[in-house]
Amino acid sequence: MSTAHTVVEVRDLRKRYRLGVIGGATLGDELKVLLARLRGRPNPLVPLDGGMDAQREGEHFWALRGVSFDVQEGEILGIIGKNGAGKSTLLKLLSRITTPTEGTARMKGRVSSLLEVGTGFNPELTGRENIYLNGAVLGMDRSEIDRKLDEIIAFSGIKHHI
Repeated sequence: MSTAHTVVEVRDLRKRYRLGVIGGATLGDELKVLLARLRGRPNPLVPLDGGMDAQREGEHFWALRGVSFDVQEGEILGIIGKNGAGKSTLLKLLSRITTPTEGTARMKGRVSSLLEVGTGFNPELTGRENIYLNGAVLGMDRSEIDRKLDEIIAFSGIKHHI
């Protein structure tokens, strides 16, 4: 972080999606990127020379290119723009729902977002299983979810159905 009061620092954030794939990438691609990040290696889906010689340009779409900003403690950030401008992509990157193709996003504390009611709920799982799944997506570990489980269930408003 550049100053003691910076709570969000975004530098040259970029996200590229493959066209024709729902969600922008296959599960295999996302796992390759995650494993590379855990091992401290570069994104395996980005050509080393930064060019698109490994894959044709027409097969990809840049949702974000070179986004940089800081948010200071106490500031409120509003993100506005036309459809397709990259607002949702930026929020997914900041929430760590997806990973950037390039660049960095550093946050002091935890950031989560409400993308839309029902996002991430799996109808094949029980209510309790969905709580643990969504808690993990938000960066909570099992013990933290265990401690807050009653509060989460009460907040849901459907206690008798979970």
